[in-house]
This record gives sequence, structure tokens and C-alpha cells, in this order.
Amino acid sequence: MAKVDKYEMPDDLYYTTDHAWVKVEGNQIKIGITDFMQQLAGEITFIRVPRAGKEFEAGKNLCSMQSGKWAGKIAMPVKGKIADANKDLASAPQPLNNDPYGQGWIAVIEPANMADVEANLLKGEKAIEFIKEEIAKHAQ
Repeated sequence: MAKVDKYEMPDDLYYTTDHAWVKVEGNQIKIGITDFMQQLAGEITFIRVPRAGKEFEAGKNLCSMQSGKWAGKIAMPVKGKIADANKDLASAPQPLNNDPYGQGWIAVIEPANMADVEANLLKGEKAIEFIKEEIAKHAQ
């Protein structure tokens, strides 16, 4: 597990530029928000979870969420279909803050093309460099 400043970044995940993590699980991917996002947002009080079976183009709004001081969204990282959604988060969003890489997962996606995951997302040193830039940007 990489730790950049005070933010955890598990090594086996891909990352997006809107602060989501993506985990490859066979021919599907699981997505959630990063430790950086949940700390920046504060206590998340609302999330609109995507509906299973719905298809999305890459870049379209996958879900929206808000805290007392922030509102934001996560974009669909690749074109695909929602295989499963963490519906429990709608009534109890606390895992987004308490366990963002575990119980705080948002959706499981069947990508139209698995090669898009590696091509379009950040991993390893690229992800660490990106988060360092984001930390510097938000520290001002």
C-alpha cells in the first residue's frame, strides 16, 4: 500500500483523475472513491448510486454525492454496463468515508473493452505523481 502524504493508495488499483479507484476483478471492474476524495469531501451524507443494468459511455456521470461542504460526482471510467451497485450506500453512506476501498465500493462494471481500463486509467508512479499534484493544488 502506497501512502502519499496522509492518503492511502492501494498498489493493486487503477485511479481516475476524478479521484475514483478501479479494481480489475476478472472481466469486470469495481469502482469507488479514493481516500483523498473522502478526506477532502468530509463526511459524505448523500450518494445517488447507479442502477444495475444501465449502460454508460466513458465520461458520463456514474454517480453523484455530497457532504456538508461539498458536492461532486464520479464519471464512468470506461464504456460499459453496471453489473451491480452498492444500494446500501443510498441509505447509509458512511462506508464511503470509513472504508472507501472495501465496503464503500460504489459499482461493479462490465467494460465494453477491458483494454480501455489499462489505456485510460492511472496506475503506479503515474497515479502517485497525479495525487501529489492534487495535494499541492488543494493545499493552497
